[in-house]
Amino acid sequence: MSDTELEQQIRRILVALDASPHSLAALEAAAELAARLEAELLGLFVEDINLLRSAGLPFAREVGALSSTPQRLDSQRMERELRAQANRARRAMARIAGRTRVRWSFRVTRGQVASEVLAAASEADLISLGKAGWSWPGRGQLGSTARGVFAQARCHALLAQRGIRLAAPVAVVYDGSPSAKRALNTAARLMRGRRDPLIVFLLGNDAEHALQLRNEVQQELQAQEVEARFHDLTGVDLSRLAQVFRSAGAGLVILPAESPRLPGEQLQRLLGEMECALVVR
Repeated sequence: MSDTELEQQIRRILVALDASPHSLAALEAAAELAARLEAELLGLFVEDINLLRSAGLPFAREVGALSSTPQRLDSQRMERELRAQANRARRAMARIAGRTRVRWSFRVTRGQVASEVLAAASEADLISLGKAGWSWPGRGQLGSTARGVFAQARCHALLAQRGIRLAAPVAVVYDGSPSAKRALNTAARLMRGRRDPLIVFLLGNDAEHALQLRNEVQQELQAQEVEARFHDLTGVDLSRLAQVFRSAGAGLVILPAESPRLPGEQLQRLLGEMECALVVR
């Protein structure tokens, strides 16, 4: 894949925003990515119809973060809160897009969150999501929206959690599959102008296969003038991959979406344990 083909591959980056810390991390990561790829940022805030319906029920109550006293939740109050969240998200996007000098737009829709995000994702090349929204599901898990969108979206997906930056070392998992080759090309594109090496995790069936994969990667990266540092995952317990990535100092890890070694459920579990991952389809 040429640089021009890759640039055409990722031209529009959708960011699903709810003003939570994790979604703002997804915005930061998406903006950095957009700046490197000269892509456009598309911000989306969804007014959750389920919240609005729940707020209209006579028995609806909420417990504040600073007080344990339940308070009546009404639809007008929820409308105001959602508008305030949308305004915070818009301001954050304007600030971050301005700093990174990328083109951007922002819109608000109302409906089922996952459905609205998926509909918008059909017009994007990549979607950036926080690992969870305001309701944190627990350490090592994806939130329900991230889980649902990732499982159904057909575009590339970037998942981030609070505190991560793309400035950290970039890594890629390579197993020779078609999506791994696309992941490698994406990684090489992101390494342009950087002096640090790309971290390459070789996911082979055995030592001989890993050597074959290494030769493939070296040939591709030499053509793009990118240095590499290799880690052979042969014999590594794949349930420990997130720990292996951290030990190697990887920041953003680029993963193939259709790896025979990382089927759907296993890939989702891995994503839940990672700080920042770009899944290439």
